Amino acid sequence: MDSNEQVLSARRSFTRMARFFHQLLREKLTCGPLTIQQFYTLESLEGGPRPMNALAAQVGLHQSTLTRIVDRLERDGLVARRGNPKEKRRVEVVLTEEGRTLYRSLDRECKNVASEMLKVVPEDARQACVDAMDLLSRSMDPDSERFRALLKSCCGDRKGEGKR
Repeated sequence: MDSNEQVLSARRSFTRMARFFHQLLREKLTCGPLTIQQFYTLESLEGGPRPMNALAAQVGLHQSTLTRIVDRLERDGLVARRGNPKEKRRVEVVLTEEGRTLYRSLDRECKNVASEMLKVVPEDARQACVDAMDLLSRSMDPDSERFRALLKSCCGDRKGEGKR
């Protein structure tokens, strides 16, 4: 397979995986109290408090959209806003104990989905599959300069759009 075919195949595979995994998670979460964006927000906060701009980048949402999500999660007692002791003007979002408990419960359900998905991969290929997905996901880290440059290039032709 030449490089053009690899790129086309990879693009199609990325799209299918993202779309269908997102659909599975959305369906799994429909039975519960959170939207998928709210779940992603709690997931990001599981790693510790984050300022809104860093949280928006981590979740992949515009800050105004994330603000509405955090408002709702705060009303539901799942997150709290607090001042950063080092920078008085900076507000961080943190999981409450209730939010952490709910996230961990839902995370177990999502792990079950991932487990079922891996079962369709032949056992002798599973580790290679997991390693490849891990490598690709690390390359899409919103904190990396390469990812930010790629994100910026995606929106570079549209005036006034794409700023996160």
